[in-house]
Amino acid sequence: MGMEEKRLSAENRDNLDKKKPDSLNDKLKKIKISGTIKKSYIWIPLVVFIVAIGLTRSIGALKKIFFEEKQKKEIVEITETIPVKVYKVKRMDFKDTLPVMGRVEGFREIDIRFDGKGILESFNFEEGERILEGDIIASIDQKDALLKLKYAGLEMEKSKKLYDIGGVDKMALDQKKLEYESAKRDLEKTNVYAPSDGYLGSKEQDVGAFITSQDKIGTFVDFGEVYSAFDIIEEDSSKIELGQNVEIFLDAYPGASYTGTIDRISPMIEGRTRTQKVKVELDNDKGEMKPGMFTRAVINTYENKDVLIIPSSAFKKQENKYFVYIVHPEEKVLEELDAKSGAGSETFSEKGEFGIVEEREVRIAYLTHDVAEIGEGLEEGELIIRELHRDYKDKDRVEITEVQETIF
Repeated sequence: MGMEEKRLSAENRDNLDKKKPDSLNDKLKKIKISGTIKKSYIWIPLVVFIVAIGLTRSIGALKKIFFEEKQKKEIVEITETIPVKVYKVKRMDFKDTLPVMGRVEGFREIDIRFDGKGILESFNFEEGERILEGDIIASIDQKDALLKLKYAGLEMEKSKKLYDIGGVDKMALDQKKLEYESAKRDLEKTNVYAPSDGYLGSKEQDVGAFITSQDKIGTFVDFGEVYSAFDIIEEDSSKIELGQNVEIFLDAYPGASYTGTIDRISPMIEGRTRTQKVKVELDNDKGEMKPGMFTRAVINTYENKDVLIIPSSAFKKQENKYFVYIVHPEEKVLEELDAKSGAGSETFSEKGEFGIVEEREVRIAYLTHDVAEIGEGLEEGELIIRELHRDYKDKDRVEITEVQETIF
């Protein structure tokens, strides 16, 4: 066999080998590779699906986190903005008054008593009856006094005659004159005379009673001028001064009023009632005001013009210091809100305004239950929180819901 034939034979064998069916191992390898590829194709969409779900959840979580953060931020902003009503500080004339209740008392109320003793022989007036100056109000038994006066008179006349003829000296005559005057005085003591025009206020003894100098038989009242007497509680006693103007009203005469001034102030506080007695002098020319009448009055305790007044609910006291809370409006915040809403300029009542709080110490010149006069620390036109229902501090952000310009 030649070389050419050998070459041909070798090529034929190679071709035959290529045409031979795959062996079992080869087939198994091919099947394994094919299965692996097919499995890979199956897992790809599954992986893509899982990744998609993960991304969806992540995006949802991010959205939730972002939304919750935004919501929390909005809640914080809402929580930090406190709605308040403010008072616009302004100057005004201020007058403080003290309402009180009392009674009418006579200018002079005198207890009627005798200087001596004896049986009450006469009582010449009844309660409430008019008495003129010098009238005899009452008398006790005068028999003994009249006898003494008559005897003293005779002795004095006898001494005069003796003196004229030189029977006694002047000293003896003067002694008899003194005895007569003494007897005359004793007779006068049996009567009670009216010291001025007035009225019998009370009658406390009846005719026939035995009277001594210690027994009160009645009350004489002079109320050409009268007092309205009031009991001032201890808390208000520091506001009362002599000369203060008072307006008086009587229940007996509705619609009428009387004016007077504080004339007397008791130096003591009564222990049981903790009150101080004050009297207001009044003219009573017509005699309308009678002792015992119930009175109401308004005492003008303080007055000042063109001063800064704030409600007493607008400040707080810490130790011996007083503080108010100024609200400075946030103009920028208002402009931003206008820009967002597209709204034009609006009033406080239509939309409201935001502001920043400033705590400031003030000096109070005069204080009542309702208002305070500011001496230092505020300027006219400033806004202060009107009612301190909670604690405020510097830089607190508030929403002004109402601006008030009147105290009451």
